[in-house]
Amino acid sequence: MNCPRCNVAVAFTKNRCDNCGQELRSYRKTVSLSNSFYNLALSQAKVRDLSGAIVSLKQSLQFNKLNTSARNLLGLIYYEEGEIVAALSEWVLSKHYQDKDNDAEEYIREVQSNPNKLDTYNQTIKKYNTALQAAKHGDDDMAIIQLKKVVNLNPNFIRASQLLALLYMKTERRDNRARAYRLMRAAHKIDVTNTTTIRYLKELSDMKNKSSDPVVKAVEKEQENAKKASKLPSVEMDAYKTITPYKEERPSVMPFVNIIIGVIIGLAVMYFLVIPHMRATLASNANKNFKQYSENQAASDSDLSTLKDQNKSLQSQVEELQNKIKDLQGGDPTQVSGVQEVYDALIGAYDDYQKNKKADAADKLVKINADRLTSDVAKSCYDKIKKATYATATKKYFEEGRDAYNGTGSYSKRDYDKSIKLLEKSLSFDENNTDAIYFLGRCYQQKSDVEKAKSYYNKIVDNYPDSKRVSEAKRRLRELGE
Repeated sequence: MNCPRCNVAVAFTKNRCDNCGQELRSYRKTVSLSNSFYNLALSQAKVRDLSGAIVSLKQSLQFNKLNTSARNLLGLIYYEEGEIVAALSEWVLSKHYQDKDNDAEEYIREVQSNPNKLDTYNQTIKKYNTALQAAKHGDDDMAIIQLKKVVNLNPNFIRASQLLALLYMKTERRDNRARAYRLMRAAHKIDVTNTTTIRYLKELSDMKNKSSDPVVKAVEKEQENAKKASKLPSVEMDAYKTITPYKEERPSVMPFVNIIIGVIIGLAVMYFLVIPHMRATLASNANKNFKQYSENQAASDSDLSTLKDQNKSLQSQVEELQNKIKDLQGGDPTQVSGVQEVYDALIGAYDDYQKNKKADAADKLVKINADRLTSDVAKSCYDKIKKATYATATKKYFEEGRDAYNGTGSYSKRDYDKSIKLLEKSLSFDENNTDAIYFLGRCYQQKSDVEKAKSYYNKIVDNYPDSKRVSEAKRRLRELGE
C-alpha cells in the first residue's frame, strides 16, 4: 500500500511510514475494511444480488475512495442495470484516481467505440425522461409509448421496465398486468434482490402459474413478435404528424435550364474579359506602391544609420565622463570604488583593526574595491587586515545568525529573516563556511521555501563532501523528498 501522506510504497504490515513517519495503523484498518466490502460485493454480484452489491461497494468507497477495483465493479453493475451515465461517471473517476494500468480505460473505450450504440443510449435516456414527465402529468398513454421504445432499445434498463410495469398495472387490464408480470420477471433475472421488482411481482402474484390463460398466451406471442421485429432496421414515425396525400404538379424544367446556361455564359465572359483586366490594373498599382515604398525605406535606412553612429559616439563620451566623475566623487554608493573613498575606508578599517575591532574592520574592508588600490603599501595593508579579520567576522555573524534561528542569546524568539541576513553576511567573508550554508538551508526549510533549501543542502553535498555537515544535509534532503 502507499502512504497517505507522502505516497511512498510501504509494506502492509508496517505501523509507521519509513519516509515521513506517518502513523499507518488506522489507515491500514480503513483499507482493510474497504477491501472487505469489495470482496463481499464481488460475491453478491456473482449470484446476481446487484442491489446488495451496490450498497457494499458504496460502503467500500466511503472507507477508501481510491479503491479503483471497487469503483470499476460499481460501474459494471450500473452498466448491467442499464444505467450507462452512472457507469461512465464511475469509470471516469476511477481513471482520474489511477491513470495507468486501469481496466476503466478499456470499459470507457468499449462504450465510446461504437457511436451508434452510444447514440442509442442517449436516446433511451431522453425517452425515459420524457416518459417520466408525461407520467407525472397524467399522460400515461404517451409515457407507455416512450417506455416501450426504451425497453426495446435497452432491455436491461431496470428503472424503465419498472416504470412501464407500474403504468401497466395502473390500467387494471388483465393483458397489461400480464405484460407487467413479464417485464418484472425479466428484471428479476437481472437483479434478484431489487426491492421494487420484488414488490411489483408480489402485486402481480395472481398472474403467476397462468401460462395457459389465453390472454397471457396472446401477450407472450405479441412480445415474441416484437423481439423478432426489433432485429430488423426500423424507422420511428412521429405519431402526431399529419401526413396528407396531396402533391403539387411537377413544374417545367426548361426555365431553370435557361437560367443555368445564362449564368454559365456570364461567368465565362467575366473569367476571360473582366478578370484579366482587373488583375493587370492591380499588378500595376502594386508595382508603383512597392517602388515608392522602396525609395522611402532606403531614405529612412540612411537617416537611421547616421543617427546610430552619432548616438554611439555620444554614448561613449558620456560613459567616459561618468567614469571620471565616479573616480572623483566616490563611484557606486553600494561599493566603495572611488579613489578617495577607497583610501578613506582602508584607513578606517586599519584604525578599527588597531583597536581590536576586527568585525568592524572587516565590515569596512568588504566594501572596498581592491582594484582601486594602486600603491603596493596599500595592497599589503589591505591583505593583512583581510587575513586577520575575515575569519573573526564570518564566525561572529554565523553565531548571531544561529542565535536568531534558534531564538537564543539576544533574540527572545526565532527570526528566520534576520537569521538569513546574518548568515549571508557571514558567507560574504568566507564563502566556504559550511555551517552558515547549512543553517541558510534550515531557515528556508522552516519558511517552506523548498527549492532554496534544497539548493543550499545540495551545495554542501556536491561541493564539500568532506564537511561534517554532509550527513545532516543528506538527511534534510530526504525529508524534502529528494
